[in-house]
Amino acid sequence: MTDSADAVRAEVVEWIAGHWDPDMPLTRWRELLADCGWACPTWPRQWCGRSLPGELATAATGELMTAVVPGPAEGVGMILVAPVLIEHGSDELKRQFIRPTVTGEISWCQLFSEPGAGSDLAGLQTKAERDGDEWLVTGQKVWSTGAATAAFGLLLARTDADVPKHSGITAFVLPMRQAGVQVRPLRQMNGHSSFNEVFLDDARVPASYVIGELGGGWTVARAALAHERRLAVFPPLPLEAKGRAWREAIAQRTAGAEPHKWYPQRAGRPDLVIPQARAADGPVSPVVRQEIATLIELVWSARWMAERTAATSAGRPGPEGSLGKLASSKIARQAARVHAMIAGASGMLAGPSSLLGGVVAEILVSVPGISIAGGTDEIQRNIIAERILGMPRELDISKDVPFRQVRSG
Repeated sequence: MTDSADAVRAEVVEWIAGHWDPDMPLTRWRELLADCGWACPTWPRQWCGRSLPGELATAATGELMTAVVPGPAEGVGMILVAPVLIEHGSDELKRQFIRPTVTGEISWCQLFSEPGAGSDLAGLQTKAERDGDEWLVTGQKVWSTGAATAAFGLLLARTDADVPKHSGITAFVLPMRQAGVQVRPLRQMNGHSSFNEVFLDDARVPASYVIGELGGGWTVARAALAHERRLAVFPPLPLEAKGRAWREAIAQRTAGAEPHKWYPQRAGRPDLVIPQARAADGPVSPVVRQEIATLIELVWSARWMAERTAATSAGRPGPEGSLGKLASSKIARQAARVHAMIAGASGMLAGPSSLLGGVVAEILVSVPGISIAGGTDEIQRNIIAERILGMPRELDISKDVPFRQVRSG
Protein backbone atom coordinates (compact mmCIF):
# COMPACT_ATOMS: atom_id res chain seq x y z
CA MET A 1 0.00 0.00 0.00
CA THR A 2 1.54 3.32 -1.08
CA ASP A 3 1.15 5.95 1.61
CA SER A 4 3.20 8.91 0.38
CA ALA A 5 3.52 11.01 -2.76
CA ASP A 6 7.18 10.02 -3.15
CA ALA A 7 6.30 6.33 -2.95
CA VAL A 8 3.57 6.78 -5.57
CA ARG A 9 5.94 8.60 -7.91
CA ALA A 10 8.59 5.91 -7.53
CA GLU A 11 6.05 3.17 -8.23
CA VAL A 12 4.79 4.96 -11.37
CA VAL A 13 8.34 5.49 -12.66
CA GLU A 14 9.17 1.82 -12.15
CA TRP A 15 5.96 0.69 -13.82
CA ILE A 16 6.46 2.93 -16.87
CA ALA A 17 10.03 1.68 -17.30
CA GLY A 18 8.76 -1.88 -17.45
CA HIS A 19 5.77 -1.34 -19.74
CA TRP A 20 6.09 1.71 -22.02
CA ASP A 21 6.93 1.10 -25.65
CA PRO A 22 6.30 4.08 -27.97
CA ASP A 23 5.74 1.75 -30.93
CA MET A 24 2.85 -0.18 -29.37
CA PRO A 25 -0.76 0.56 -30.45
CA LEU A 26 -2.41 3.29 -28.40
CA THR A 27 -5.30 1.01 -27.41
CA ARG A 28 -2.85 -1.57 -26.03
CA TRP A 29 -1.06 1.08 -23.96
CA ARG A 30 -4.37 2.31 -22.56
CA GLU A 31 -5.34 -1.28 -21.73
CA LEU A 32 -2.17 -1.53 -19.65
CA LEU A 33 -2.97 1.75 -17.91
CA ALA A 34 -6.51 0.60 -17.19
CA ASP A 35 -5.51 -2.82 -15.88
CA CYS A 36 -2.78 -1.52 -13.57
CA GLY A 37 -4.94 1.30 -12.21
CA TRP A 38 -2.80 4.27 -13.21
CA ALA A 39 -5.36 5.41 -15.79
CA CYS A 40 -7.64 6.88 -13.12
CA PRO A 41 -5.91 6.62 -9.73
CA THR A 42 -8.84 7.85 -7.63
CA TRP A 43 -11.24 5.26 -9.07
CA PRO A 44 -11.76 1.91 -7.30
CA ARG A 45 -9.16 -0.76 -7.96
CA GLN A 46 -11.61 -3.10 -9.66
CA TRP A 47 -12.61 -0.35 -12.10
CA CYS A 48 -9.33 0.82 -13.64
CA GLY A 49 -8.16 2.75 -10.57
CA ARG A 50 -6.02 2.59 -7.45
CA SER A 51 -8.43 3.93 -4.81
CA LEU A 52 -5.96 6.74 -4.04
CA PRO A 53 -6.88 10.00 -2.30
CA GLY A 54 -6.71 13.18 -4.34
CA GLU A 55 -3.20 14.27 -3.33
CA LEU A 56 -1.60 10.92 -4.15
CA ALA A 57 -3.56 10.62 -7.39
CA THR A 58 -2.24 14.04 -8.43
CA ALA A 59 1.31 12.81 -7.79
CA ALA A 60 0.67 9.76 -10.00
CA THR A 61 -0.82 11.68 -12.93
CA GLY A 62 1.95 14.26 -12.65
CA GLU A 63 4.57 11.52 -13.00
CA LEU A 64 2.80 10.16 -16.09
CA MET A 65 2.96 13.62 -17.64
CA THR A 66 6.64 14.00 -16.72
CA ALA A 67 7.38 10.67 -18.38
CA VAL A 68 5.71 11.91 -21.59
CA VAL A 69 3.38 8.96 -22.13
CA PRO A 70 -0.25 9.13 -23.36
CA GLY A 71 -2.99 9.09 -20.76
CA PRO A 72 -6.43 7.43 -20.86
CA ALA A 73 -9.07 8.35 -23.41
CA GLU A 74 -10.59 11.82 -23.33
CA GLY A 75 -14.11 13.17 -23.69
CA VAL A 76 -17.57 12.89 -22.17
CA GLY A 77 -17.13 9.21 -21.37
CA MET A 78 -14.20 9.83 -19.03
CA ILE A 79 -15.44 13.12 -17.57
CA LEU A 80 -19.06 12.16 -16.91
CA VAL A 81 -20.20 8.68 -17.82
CA ALA A 82 -17.60 6.39 -16.26
CA PRO A 83 -17.62 8.25 -12.90
CA VAL A 84 -21.43 8.09 -12.86
CA LEU A 85 -21.40 4.37 -13.65
CA ILE A 86 -18.91 3.79 -10.83
CA GLU A 87 -21.17 5.63 -8.40
CA HIS A 88 -24.60 4.42 -9.57
CA GLY A 89 -24.30 1.69 -12.20
CA SER A 90 -24.81 -2.03 -11.70
CA ASP A 91 -21.78 -4.31 -11.74
CA GLU A 92 -22.96 -5.55 -15.13
CA LEU A 93 -22.88 -2.02 -16.58
CA LYS A 94 -19.49 -1.34 -15.02
CA ARG A 95 -18.01 -4.53 -16.48
CA GLN A 96 -19.45 -3.76 -19.90
CA PHE A 97 -18.61 -0.07 -20.23
CA ILE A 98 -15.93 1.30 -17.90
CA ARG A 99 -12.80 -0.36 -19.29
CA PRO A 100 -13.73 0.25 -22.99
CA THR A 101 -14.38 3.88 -22.09
CA VAL A 102 -10.96 4.26 -20.47
CA THR A 103 -9.21 2.64 -23.43
CA GLY A 104 -11.18 4.73 -25.95
CA GLU A 105 -12.83 1.76 -27.64
CA ILE A 106 -16.28 3.35 -27.21
CA SER A 107 -17.38 6.99 -27.21
CA TRP A 108 -20.25 8.78 -25.46
CA CYS A 109 -22.55 11.80 -25.57
CA GLN A 110 -24.84 13.37 -22.98
CA LEU A 111 -28.61 13.44 -23.55
CA PHE A 112 -30.04 15.67 -20.81
CA SER A 113 -31.29 19.08 -22.03
CA GLU A 114 -34.45 19.51 -24.07
CA PRO A 115 -35.96 22.51 -25.89
CA GLY A 116 -38.34 23.01 -22.94
CA ALA A 117 -36.10 21.71 -20.17
CA GLY A 118 -32.79 23.51 -19.83
CA SER A 119 -32.22 25.11 -16.45
CA ASP A 120 -35.34 23.32 -15.21
CA LEU A 121 -33.93 19.96 -16.24
CA ALA A 122 -36.41 18.09 -14.04
CA GLY A 123 -39.16 19.30 -16.38
CA LEU A 124 -37.94 17.04 -19.20
CA GLN A 125 -40.65 15.33 -21.28
CA THR A 126 -38.80 12.65 -23.23
CA LYS A 127 -40.56 9.45 -22.16
CA ALA A 128 -39.50 5.83 -21.83
CA GLU A 129 -42.07 3.04 -21.78
CA ARG A 130 -41.38 -0.58 -20.88
CA ASP A 131 -41.82 -3.09 -23.69
CA GLY A 132 -40.86 -6.58 -22.51
CA ASP A 133 -37.10 -6.75 -22.02
CA GLU A 134 -36.59 -3.27 -23.49
CA TRP A 135 -37.58 0.36 -23.05
CA LEU A 136 -38.93 2.42 -25.95
CA VAL A 137 -37.80 6.05 -25.80
CA THR A 138 -39.53 8.94 -27.60
CA GLY A 139 -38.70 12.63 -27.40
CA GLN A 140 -36.11 15.26 -28.28
CA LYS A 141 -32.78 16.28 -26.78
CA VAL A 142 -30.65 19.31 -27.62
CA TRP A 143 -27.11 20.72 -27.11
CA SER A 144 -25.65 17.20 -27.33
CA THR A 145 -21.93 17.45 -28.10
CA GLY A 146 -20.53 14.52 -30.06
CA ALA A 147 -23.91 12.89 -30.64
CA ALA A 148 -23.16 12.40 -34.35
CA THR A 149 -20.22 10.07 -33.65
CA ALA A 150 -20.97 8.62 -30.19
CA ALA A 151 -21.68 4.93 -29.78
CA PHE A 152 -23.70 5.43 -26.59
CA GLY A 153 -25.52 8.24 -24.80
CA LEU A 154 -26.11 8.99 -21.12
CA LEU A 155 -29.88 9.54 -21.28
CA LEU A 156 -32.49 10.97 -18.92
CA ALA A 157 -36.11 10.05 -19.70
CA ARG A 158 -39.41 10.18 -17.85
CA THR A 159 -40.69 6.76 -16.82
CA ASP A 160 -43.54 7.91 -14.54
CA ALA A 161 -45.68 11.03 -15.10
CA ASP A 162 -47.93 10.35 -12.09
CA VAL A 163 -45.33 11.33 -9.49
CA PRO A 164 -43.60 14.70 -8.88
CA LYS A 165 -41.21 15.70 -11.64
CA HIS A 166 -37.96 14.87 -9.81
CA SER A 167 -39.21 11.38 -8.88
CA GLY A 168 -40.33 10.11 -12.29
CA ILE A 169 -37.01 10.33 -14.16
CA THR A 170 -34.75 7.36 -14.93
CA ALA A 171 -31.19 7.32 -16.30
CA PHE A 172 -30.27 4.97 -19.15
CA VAL A 173 -27.39 3.94 -21.39
CA LEU A 174 -28.79 4.57 -24.88
CA PRO A 175 -27.26 2.79 -27.92
CA MET A 176 -26.96 5.63 -30.45
CA ARG A 177 -26.49 3.64 -33.65
CA GLN A 178 -30.04 2.49 -34.30
CA ALA A 179 -32.98 3.44 -36.50
CA GLY A 180 -34.85 5.20 -33.67
CA VAL A 181 -32.13 7.84 -33.19
CA GLN A 182 -31.72 10.81 -35.55
CA VAL A 183 -28.99 13.45 -35.02
CA ARG A 184 -29.00 16.92 -36.60
CA PRO A 185 -26.24 19.55 -36.17
CA LEU A 186 -27.00 23.04 -34.82
CA ARG A 187 -25.40 26.10 -36.43
CA GLN A 188 -23.99 28.63 -33.94
CA MET A 189 -23.54 32.37 -34.28
CA ASN A 190 -19.75 31.94 -34.18
CA GLY A 191 -19.93 29.81 -37.33
CA HIS A 192 -19.28 26.43 -35.71
CA SER A 193 -21.59 23.43 -35.33
CA SER A 194 -20.41 21.74 -32.15
CA PHE A 195 -23.81 20.79 -30.80
CA ASN A 196 -26.65 18.63 -32.05
CA GLU A 197 -30.33 18.05 -31.53
CA VAL A 198 -31.31 14.40 -31.17
CA PHE A 199 -34.72 13.01 -32.09
CA LEU A 200 -35.82 9.74 -30.48
CA ASP A 201 -38.64 7.74 -32.04
CA ASP A 202 -39.17 4.43 -30.21
CA ALA A 203 -35.43 4.13 -29.70
CA ARG A 204 -34.73 0.83 -27.98
CA VAL A 205 -32.83 0.43 -24.71
CA PRO A 206 -32.20 -2.97 -23.05
CA ALA A 207 -33.82 -3.23 -19.60
CA SER A 208 -30.40 -3.95 -18.09
CA TYR A 209 -29.16 -0.52 -19.27
CA VAL A 210 -30.96 1.37 -16.48
CA ILE A 211 -28.45 3.32 -14.36
CA GLY A 212 -29.29 3.29 -10.68
CA GLU A 213 -32.84 2.85 -9.46
CA LEU A 214 -35.96 3.09 -11.60
CA GLY A 215 -37.19 6.62 -10.96
CA GLY A 216 -33.83 7.56 -9.46
CA GLY A 217 -32.56 9.44 -12.49
CA TRP A 218 -32.45 12.80 -10.73
CA THR A 219 -29.79 11.49 -8.34
CA VAL A 220 -27.77 10.27 -11.34
CA ALA A 221 -28.27 13.60 -13.11
CA ARG A 222 -26.97 15.57 -10.14
CA ALA A 223 -23.89 13.38 -9.97
CA ALA A 224 -23.23 13.83 -13.70
CA LEU A 225 -23.68 17.61 -13.53
CA ALA A 226 -21.34 17.83 -10.56
CA HIS A 227 -18.64 16.11 -12.63
CA GLU A 228 -19.42 18.33 -15.62
CA ARG A 229 -18.85 21.48 -13.55
CA ARG A 230 -15.31 20.35 -12.84
CA LEU A 231 -14.01 21.65 -16.15
CA ALA A 232 -11.62 19.12 -17.68
CA VAL A 233 -8.13 20.29 -18.59
CA PHE A 234 -6.30 17.79 -20.78
CA PRO A 235 -2.48 17.99 -20.77
CA PRO A 236 -0.87 19.56 -23.84
CA LEU A 237 0.43 17.17 -26.46
CA PRO A 238 4.24 16.96 -26.69
CA LEU A 239 5.61 18.52 -29.85
CA GLU A 240 8.41 16.00 -30.40
CA ALA A 241 6.81 12.75 -29.25
CA LYS A 242 7.53 9.80 -31.55
CA GLY A 243 6.16 6.32 -32.05
CA ARG A 244 2.87 4.70 -33.02
CA ALA A 245 1.15 5.28 -29.67
CA TRP A 246 1.76 9.02 -29.79
CA ARG A 247 0.83 9.32 -33.47
CA GLU A 248 -2.50 7.67 -32.72
CA ALA A 249 -3.02 9.79 -29.57
CA ILE A 250 -2.37 13.02 -31.48
CA ALA A 251 -4.68 11.98 -34.32
CA GLN A 252 -7.39 11.06 -31.83
CA ARG A 253 -7.03 14.35 -29.92
CA THR A 254 -7.09 16.33 -33.18
CA ALA A 255 -10.22 14.60 -34.46
CA GLY A 256 -11.97 14.85 -31.09
CA ALA A 257 -11.10 18.52 -30.70
CA GLU A 258 -12.35 19.56 -34.15
CA PRO A 259 -15.96 20.34 -33.08
CA HIS A 260 -14.64 22.10 -29.96
CA LYS A 261 -11.79 24.13 -31.42
CA TRP A 262 -13.60 27.33 -30.42
CA TYR A 263 -13.76 26.29 -26.73
CA PRO A 264 -10.61 28.28 -25.82
CA GLN A 265 -12.37 31.35 -27.21
CA ARG A 266 -15.47 30.47 -25.14
CA ALA A 267 -13.23 30.69 -22.06
CA GLY A 268 -12.20 34.24 -23.02
CA ARG A 269 -8.54 33.56 -23.89
CA PRO A 270 -7.06 35.44 -20.92
CA ASP A 271 -3.65 34.21 -22.13
CA LEU A 272 -3.90 36.58 -25.12
CA VAL A 273 -4.75 39.72 -23.15
CA ILE A 274 -1.24 40.87 -22.18
CA PRO A 275 0.28 40.12 -25.63
CA GLN A 276 -2.58 42.08 -27.20
CA ALA A 277 -2.05 45.00 -24.85
CA ARG A 278 1.67 45.07 -25.64
CA ALA A 279 0.97 44.95 -29.37
CA ALA A 280 -1.60 47.78 -29.25
CA ASP A 281 -0.83 51.13 -30.81
CA GLY A 282 0.16 53.68 -28.18
CA PRO A 283 0.30 53.31 -24.40
CA VAL A 284 -2.32 51.26 -22.55
CA SER A 285 -4.59 53.47 -20.46
CA PRO A 286 -4.64 53.13 -16.66
CA VAL A 287 -8.25 51.97 -16.88
CA VAL A 288 -7.32 49.05 -19.16
CA ARG A 289 -4.32 48.20 -16.96
CA GLN A 290 -6.63 48.01 -13.96
CA GLU A 291 -9.02 45.70 -15.82
CA ILE A 292 -6.09 43.46 -16.79
CA ALA A 293 -5.02 43.29 -13.14
CA THR A 294 -8.56 42.28 -12.18
CA LEU A 295 -8.47 39.51 -14.78
CA ILE A 296 -5.13 38.17 -13.52
CA GLU A 297 -6.48 38.17 -9.97
CA LEU A 298 -9.53 36.14 -11.06
CA VAL A 299 -7.40 33.63 -13.02
CA TRP A 300 -4.97 32.92 -10.18
CA SER A 301 -7.60 32.70 -7.46
CA ALA A 302 -9.60 30.24 -9.61
CA ARG A 303 -6.47 28.16 -10.24
CA TRP A 304 -5.67 27.93 -6.53
CA MET A 305 -9.27 27.03 -5.72
CA ALA A 306 -9.22 24.25 -8.34
CA GLU A 307 -5.97 22.84 -6.95
CA ARG A 308 -7.35 22.85 -3.42
CA THR A 309 -10.53 21.09 -4.55
CA ALA A 310 -8.59 18.46 -6.52
CA ALA A 311 -6.34 17.73 -3.54
CA THR A 312 -9.21 17.27 -1.08
CA SER A 313 -12.05 15.78 -3.12
CA ALA A 314 -10.63 12.26 -3.68
CA GLY A 315 -12.33 12.30 -7.08
CA ARG A 316 -15.81 12.90 -5.65
CA PRO A 317 -17.15 16.27 -6.83
CA GLY A 318 -19.29 18.32 -4.50
CA PRO A 319 -20.93 21.75 -4.53
CA GLU A 320 -17.46 23.32 -4.67
CA GLY A 321 -17.55 22.54 -8.39
CA SER A 322 -20.16 25.28 -8.75
CA LEU A 323 -17.65 27.77 -7.34
CA GLY A 324 -15.19 26.78 -10.05
CA LYS A 325 -17.83 26.87 -12.77
CA LEU A 326 -18.97 30.34 -11.70
CA ALA A 327 -15.35 31.52 -11.53
CA SER A 328 -14.75 30.35 -15.11
CA SER A 329 -17.74 32.41 -16.27
CA LYS A 330 -16.44 35.51 -14.51
CA ILE A 331 -12.98 35.03 -16.00
CA ALA A 332 -14.38 34.61 -19.52
CA ARG A 333 -16.55 37.73 -19.28
CA GLN A 334 -13.73 39.81 -17.82
CA ALA A 335 -11.30 38.61 -20.52
CA ALA A 336 -13.83 39.45 -23.25
CA ARG A 337 -14.32 42.88 -21.70
CA VAL A 338 -10.57 43.57 -21.73
CA HIS A 339 -10.18 42.27 -25.29
CA ALA A 340 -12.94 44.63 -26.40
CA MET A 341 -11.34 47.59 -24.59
CA ILE A 342 -7.96 46.91 -26.22
CA ALA A 343 -9.27 46.15 -29.72
CA GLY A 344 -11.94 48.84 -29.93
CA ALA A 345 -14.25 48.69 -32.92
CA SER A 346 -11.84 46.46 -34.85
CA GLY A 347 -12.68 43.66 -32.42
CA MET A 348 -16.00 43.24 -34.21
CA LEU A 349 -14.32 42.29 -37.50
CA ALA A 350 -14.09 38.60 -38.42
CA GLY A 351 -12.12 36.75 -41.06
CA PRO A 352 -8.47 35.94 -41.68
CA SER A 353 -7.42 39.57 -42.21
CA SER A 354 -8.98 40.81 -38.96
CA LEU A 355 -7.42 41.07 -35.50
CA LEU A 356 -5.62 37.79 -34.66
CA GLY A 357 -7.25 36.20 -37.67
CA GLY A 358 -10.72 36.72 -36.23
CA VAL A 359 -9.94 35.21 -32.82
CA VAL A 360 -10.95 38.35 -30.91
CA ALA A 361 -14.29 38.52 -32.71
CA GLU A 362 -14.83 34.83 -32.01
CA ILE A 363 -14.11 35.43 -28.31
CA LEU A 364 -16.75 38.15 -28.12
CA VAL A 365 -19.53 35.98 -29.60
CA SER A 366 -18.47 32.73 -27.91
CA VAL A 367 -18.01 33.82 -24.28
CA PRO A 368 -21.76 33.89 -23.45
CA GLY A 369 -21.81 30.12 -23.97
CA ILE A 370 -19.68 29.35 -20.92
CA SER A 371 -22.28 30.94 -18.64
CA ILE A 372 -24.84 28.42 -19.96
CA ALA A 373 -22.96 25.14 -20.47
CA GLY A 374 -23.02 22.76 -17.52
CA GLY A 375 -25.74 24.75 -15.78
CA THR A 376 -26.30 28.50 -15.99
CA ASP A 377 -24.63 30.97 -13.65
CA GLU A 378 -27.98 31.38 -11.91
CA ILE A 379 -28.15 27.63 -11.23
CA GLN A 380 -24.60 27.69 -9.83
CA ARG A 381 -25.54 30.52 -7.47
CA ASN A 382 -28.54 28.54 -6.26
CA ILE A 383 -26.32 25.51 -5.55
CA ILE A 384 -23.77 27.63 -3.71
CA ALA A 385 -26.49 29.35 -1.68
CA GLU A 386 -28.29 26.15 -0.71
CA ARG A 387 -25.53 23.56 -0.37
CA ILE A 388 -22.58 25.67 0.81
CA LEU A 389 -24.15 28.65 2.60
CA GLY A 390 -27.14 26.72 3.94
CA MET A 391 -29.74 29.18 2.68
CA PRO A 392 -33.40 28.12 2.09
CA ARG A 393 -34.17 26.30 -1.14
CA GLU A 394 -35.68 28.20 -4.04
CA LEU A 395 -39.49 27.99 -4.10
CA ASP A 396 -40.85 25.58 -6.75
CA ILE A 397 -44.62 25.13 -6.61
CA SER A 398 -44.50 22.29 -9.16
CA LYS A 399 -42.12 19.96 -7.34
CA ASP A 400 -44.75 18.30 -5.12
CA VAL A 401 -47.51 17.67 -7.68
CA PRO A 402 -47.70 14.85 -10.26
CA PHE A 403 -45.77 15.79 -13.38
CA ARG A 404 -48.84 15.07 -15.51
CA GLN A 405 -50.56 18.04 -13.84
CA VAL A 406 -47.68 20.48 -14.35
CA ARG A 407 -48.33 23.11 -16.99
CA SER A 408 -45.59 23.35 -19.60
CA GLY A 409 -44.86 25.29 -22.72
